[in-house]
Amino acid sequence: MQTKNDSMAIDTASLLAVSSELFSKYDIITLPESANYRCQNILNVLLHASTSSTNSLESASNDLKSKNPDLKIPSADTIFNYIKDNNIEDSLSAFRKMNCEIFKMMKLENTVHDIAIDFHDIPYYGDKNTLGMRGIKPKNGSSWGKSFCTLDIIGTSHLTLDIIDVNGLNKNYSLFIKSLFERLKIMGVKTGTAYFDKEFFNRAVISKLCELKVDFVIAAKSNQVINSKLENHKREWGNTSTIFEYQFQKGGPSFNIVAIYNDKKKRFLLFATNKEAESIEKFEKTIPEEYRKRWNIETGYRVKNDFKIRTCTKSPVARTLFFAIQCIMYNILNMLKSVIEITAYELKSSINEDINKAVRYGLKSLNLIPVKVLLDCLKWYNEERNRVLRTRLTTI
Repeated sequence: MQTKNDSMAIDTASLLAVSSELFSKYDIITLPESANYRCQNILNVLLHASTSSTNSLESASNDLKSKNPDLKIPSADTIFNYIKDNNIEDSLSAFRKMNCEIFKMMKLENTVHDIAIDFHDIPYYGDKNTLGMRGIKPKNGSSWGKSFCTLDIIGTSHLTLDIIDVNGLNKNYSLFIKSLFERLKIMGVKTGTAYFDKEFFNRAVISKLCELKVDFVIAAKSNQVINSKLENHKREWGNTSTIFEYQFQKGGPSFNIVAIYNDKKKRFLLFATNKEAESIEKFEKTIPEEYRKRWNIETGYRVKNDFKIRTCTKSPVARTLFFAIQCIMYNILNMLKSVIEITAYELKSSINEDINKAVRYGLKSLNLIPVKVLLDCLKWYNEERNRVLRTRLTTI
């Protein structure tokens, strides 16, 4: 039976409150003692920029001012001044703590999760010598930008659990892998198979994964040695799939190259893996199908862009914070999706409606109910609705 408290929790649920609780609880932004605004005032503008068509701080602040001319709304310049005194690693540490709580609230601790690690580049069109910018793969007319290494759960549940700010000219692959898996262990994430694109096909990554005893599947790059082995195979067996042991010329552990011949493309699809090779027939069916799960991370980037805050700022702190906000909103969306049917558009619309109410009525706190209580209520609501539906279907 639905209790009065359950009904009240659902009726008073604010998706802005859900977001604000996580943002404010872990201080993703630290305000100076001299600040003239509360953290909620700053979050209102940031979340308005992230969830509305006014997708910059300037336009978000101006929009809220135009709708509430008698109220004091922080300007974009004020918010940037607050942000610039923050520390990138402090913001990312808060981001990780939020994700740890989301992970636990979704009750994912006792499940094995496949993961995908990827580099994500955000193009920059200003001076390439700006602090924190680096050379990236040409994208949308720019070869310079901000680069992040991200770690995502893929499969049934989708969450971006970690971000590393890539701020040097060289990528330390071994350090990235070590840091990411150390934090996964702290969070209590049980790892299944790790999936990577071709950029991670190198000795440093594979050596570290083998050292950590992590199962991996990596899209492999062809080279002279691999091509020679494939030519020998084709002369003996024709255009058929094969498996062979491989080791980088500079050393490191040995692993398997799975070469699957694609009839449509008339070429081999190459994968590196340390999984035990029972048979080429089994790998032909499982490896490409498993690797397709990595595309969840690409889909995730498209959803994250729904929450993008556009900016021309040179501040590496602000750019990192804005990307972290995208990932947090993506995680909140997927957390809610675990108990209700909701789209990014619906989440954004709901949050913006709540922002206007919060600003208009000057609410100091939006945390009407804790996030965990909201999730439990929504889960109960869905289970009860399904139970009633099943009962109706069986009695017809």
